[in-house]
Amino acid sequence: MPPDPEELLRQAEALAENSSATQADLRRAISAAYYAVFHFCSTAAADMILGAGARSSPKYTLVYRSIDHSRFRALPKQLNGSPIAPANGFGKIGDFAGLAANLNEERSLADYDPSKTYGAATVKIIISGARQAIDWFRSCTQEQQEACLMLLLFKPR
Repeated sequence: MPPDPEELLRQAEALAENSSATQADLRRAISAAYYAVFHFCSTAAADMILGAGARSSPKYTLVYRSIDHSRFRALPKQLNGSPIAPANGFGKIGDFAGLAANLNEERSLADYDPSKTYGAATVKIIISGARQAIDWFRSCTQEQQEACLMLLLFKPR
């Protein structure tokens, strides 16, 4: 079963809301918030290709594991001039892509930049951004969602 994005967001919130949270806790909260969005998209992509009924199959795992973190960083640029843009545009997918790219960057800083420090208020904003990204994705049409997921799965050439 894929990781539950809501569980990851609740974990992130619990870490950030702890009055004695350490830098390790706050960094972990940022990572959990990013991974909530990452696993949300991985599940949506694999469900789109194979259907939720295939979640225990090796094929599902193959599709699920096909989204690379670098695709999140590149997504805002991929939307511009995309050959698979929906007729009515990407709508809130553009906002989703921007937040997803920012979350990826914050997760990278939290995981790898030892000079970076975080306050609880900042981390709560990052977590809120992860929730907002998922909400924006869900608010889009199926065509917009599918185009976004295709760009995450496949590199246009």
